[in-house]
Formats: sequence, structure tokens, C-alpha cells
Amino acid sequence: MKKTSFGRQGDSGRRAFLSACVRGTAASGLMALGVDRALAFSTGASKTGTAGGLARAGAQRDSAVSPRLFGLMADAARVPEDVSYYRRLIDFCHDWKLNALLISLTDDQGSALRFKSHPELLTHRNALTVGEARNLAEYSQQRGVELIPIIESFGHTRYITGVPQYANLADQPPGEKGHFDGIIPVAPETLRLMTDLYREAAEAFPSRYFHGGCDEVHWGGSELSRHALETRSRSQIWADYLNSLDEVARGFGKEFIVWGDYVLHKEPDILPRLRKDVIVMDWQYSQVDPRPLEQAARKVIETGLRAIGAPAVISCRWGPRPGLSVLQNISAYAEAYRRINDPRALGVIVTNWIPCRYLQNSIWDSFAYAAVALREGGERARDTAFRTFVETYYGAKWSRNWADIFTTLYDIAPAKPPCAPPWAQPILPVPWRNQEELKAAAQAGVGEAPPFSRLSGQIVVAENSVRRNLDDFLSFRISVEYLEHVFWRNRVVAEEAQKPSERRAAARLIQIIAERDHRLLTRLNADWNQGRPSDAASKLGPVFDFGPGDQLLFTFSQAAAFSAQLARQPQPFARALAETRDAAGNA
Repeated sequence: MKKTSFGRQGDSGRRAFLSACVRGTAASGLMALGVDRALAFSTGASKTGTAGGLARAGAQRDSAVSPRLFGLMADAARVPEDVSYYRRLIDFCHDWKLNALLISLTDDQGSALRFKSHPELLTHRNALTVGEARNLAEYSQQRGVELIPIIESFGHTRYITGVPQYANLADQPPGEKGHFDGIIPVAPETLRLMTDLYREAAEAFPSRYFHGGCDEVHWGGSELSRHALETRSRSQIWADYLNSLDEVARGFGKEFIVWGDYVLHKEPDILPRLRKDVIVMDWQYSQVDPRPLEQAARKVIETGLRAIGAPAVISCRWGPRPGLSVLQNISAYAEAYRRINDPRALGVIVTNWIPCRYLQNSIWDSFAYAAVALREGGERARDTAFRTFVETYYGAKWSRNWADIFTTLYDIAPAKPPCAPPWAQPILPVPWRNQEELKAAAQAGVGEAPPFSRLSGQIVVAENSVRRNLDDFLSFRISVEYLEHVFWRNRVVAEEAQKPSERRAAARLIQIIAERDHRLLTRLNADWNQGRPSDAASKLGPVFDFGPGDQLLFTFSQAAAFSAQLARQPQPFARALAETRDAAGNA
């Protein structure tokens, strides 16, 4: 297989795909509807403008709204964000002709909805009240966007089982801890509890749809489940439980959605056992070929159920920025569902996970690409999405510089362990935060550096042309400067470790690193506080089941604190470099 300069496995179409993404040779349908008139309405570089601006530019929604769902997702369950941000996201959906926003409300880390019926659940300190959720849903309705809640009901249920009162519902053998958890599907208390949660969420969110989650489940170890498995198969228990949840949802006037990883792929015997009104949401984030995605959707439809496609922007594989395969995954889903002329193919909603992996306002360009792909097809998105985004969202004139910014950034976006494939390059560095990580960085050697420094310079040049949503552009800029910095930070210690020992040079270097860390941390903190709670758990400390790459700000704050400590007392820094030189000399 061909490799790029960064060792990525790919084919000859990789660069062609990127080139097509930035050609901008034809006006998109969004342009044709009036987005090209957006430049006329701006009053200058706005720091407070809402997301998008397309509708305010004169773009009108289609007179006949498609019954299909096209939308985005917010992961409030991992990191609750300010209500103002969710409103901006709703505005963006409206302006870019998307009609759905999926909002995850519960997960292993806690609940982002403060349930009145069960205040004892693990609940984020910044969770929405039922009233706030209702107001948000009403606003979404006014903007023509279906706000669909997710209440995790099988896997990802530590928000329930992490409470001593419900620890007995955890479906794992004593002493065993799997990567994914589960709640006992055959316990009567489970269904009673879910009924309470569904009732409150259904009352707050008037959408006709209700998502019950049910992916990545680790279950079957409890005494109740083992006893049930003596007389019923896993598929039967799965289907019986999901059908019971569907009945609860229907009782509240909702159409029930479940994730498709188990019911469609891992345990396909579940699928034909499901009630025909269940909707299966199929996520395959590594798939860039529309054919298997189309086949999966047709399998759901042929079984008599309905299907929704679910690509992703930020998933386990990515950190601050998504890479090229994200655009390909979104395009593949868009094309797969456009090929199916059946009303049971309900559409495509683009997921986006764990907000503390990235800067809140730095990935609007990815959302814009998704919007064009879903509404107009992958080819149209490749031709026009980024040009449309730059000209309408930033109010800037499209240029070769802008084209190269997006080509380069999606090409070199670093993949994040452990989900990155073994051939992926570059790999997202974890900024060293202690002596062991410092030694590892020094011993890693000096490899080829991704061109983030050049890219940062191009973005500085582009800033002069930005006339709208300047704060969002600055977040975009900081995200690239963060990547530039963490690669430089690792590289510079490896370079210093290869030079003759000089204590004063080591002291000067760690002083420079600490100063640069401090300046960047200040900017990252300010960016976070613009749209996320300043006392959020994921900002201030480690969070259950999150790795260092999942908590950009907290991880970097640890790194900055360590470099500041070394700047005050540089001997351990010099010693780590010296030990690396000695080890290399003895090899």
C-alpha cells in the first residue's frame, strides 16, 4: 500500500479527495439559495455573532421540508456545555439546512439532565434542569430542528450503577471490570427505573423520536442474567429488553431509536426479533466505502425496521482535530443513504463525542462539510463545502491560502491512541507531565515533524480576512497552535538530548518551555470559559474512563504545572537529558 510522507496507509485517491475538498469550482446549493449574499449583511468582524449566518443572509429553507433527518449531535453527557452553545448549535443546524440535533444526556460519567424523580443518580454539577431542557427543546422547535434526547439504557449506564443504591444492577461478575459496563436487562427494577427516566425526558423533549442508546454493552455476569441465560439466548434477552424499552417509549408517544453495533453487526440474531417500529442507528466510523453502509441500511429495511446512518466528526480515533477519513466517512454515509429510495431510510445524523477532546468552537468547518454532504451529497461537499464555509461563516474571500489550510490540516491531523490504526501517522503526542514521560519523550528520537508551524503561519495570514465569527476563528487558530506546540515540546527535548551535556543550556530550554506552556494554557483556559462551565469536572481533574488524550485542557494543565516546577528546579530536567545521552552512548 502507498504511504504518505507521514507513513499513512492509503491509496492514490487520498490527495485527489483532499484536492476536491478545496477546489471550490462550483457554487453549492446553499450558495444558490442565497448564501452568496451573506457578505452583504455583516457589520464587520464580530466577536459575538451566532453560528452560521446563512438564514440572516437571506437563505430560505426549502418550502417542502424533506421528511428525512439530517443533523448533528452534542455529547452533553460527557461534558455539559453552556446552554448558549447548544442554542448556537441549533442555529447552525437551521442556517445550514439541517433538521435534527441529537443530544446525549446520560453516560458513564454522569447525567446531563437533573431528573426530579431520581436526584440520587450520578449527575453533573452543571446538568440541565428539566425546565432548561424544555426551553432548549422549544427553541429548537422554533428553529425547525428536531432535538432528540439520548438516555443510555443498557451499556454506558454507570450514571445509575455507580450509585450505591443501584450497584446491585451492575451486570458484571464480582471483581471483574470490563471496558464497557451494563445494567441487568432482566431485573424488574431496571425497567421501572428506565420508565421514570423516559417519562421525564419525554416531557422535556417534544420530539417524536427518543434514543435509548444500547451500544457497547458488557453484561451477562450477574446472578439474574446467568439464570435467564439458562433458558433464553443472549439474542432473545437483548430483543426482549429492547422491545420492552420500545413499549415504554411508545407509551409516551415516542418512536424508539437504538444504536446498531450489536443488533446489526455483533449479534445480528437480535435484529429480526425486534419490533418493527424500532429504528436502528448504524455507526461505523472507520468505513469510507458507501457500499457496505448501504448494505447495512438495506438489511435493516428488509427486516421491516427503519435505519439512520451515523458517521462521526470526533470519535475515539481523534483528538483536537478530525482527519481526512472523517470527511470520507461522512461522504460515504451521505452517498449510501441517497442511493436508497425508501422512506424507511430515515437519514443521517453525524455524531460527535467527548467535547473535552477539542476546543468547542474550533470544528465548525467539519460541521459545515457534514451539512453540505448530507443535503447535497459527498461530491458536492468535496467541491464546495470549505469554500462556502469560509465565505459565509468567516466572511472571508476564498484563496489558495485558505485551500491549503484545509488540505494540510485534514491531511496531518494526528490520530489518537489507542483507537488509531497501527499504520496511522502522525500520532497525537501526550504532553509530558512527569519525569517518566519526560524521559520517554527525550528517548523517542527526532522524527519527521508535521508542518504545523507552516500551517499556523498561514492561519495568521488568513485572520486578516476574517469578518465574522472571529472568536470561532481564534479557537480554530488556537487548536492548530496547540498541535504545533505539543509536537515541538516533544521534539525539542529529543533534540537537546542528542547534544553534548550543558546544564545552562538545559536550564534555558526548560525556562522557554515553561513560559510557552503558560502562555498557551492561559489561552486554552480562556477559550474553555467562553462556552463551557469553568468548574466542569473534565477541566479540573481526571474523569472516569477518560485517557490523557480525552482531556486536552486538564492534561495540558498538568504538563504546564510540571514544566513550571522544572523551570524553578531544572536539575531533574537536565538529569533526564543526561540519562538519555548516556543510554544512547552505551547502546
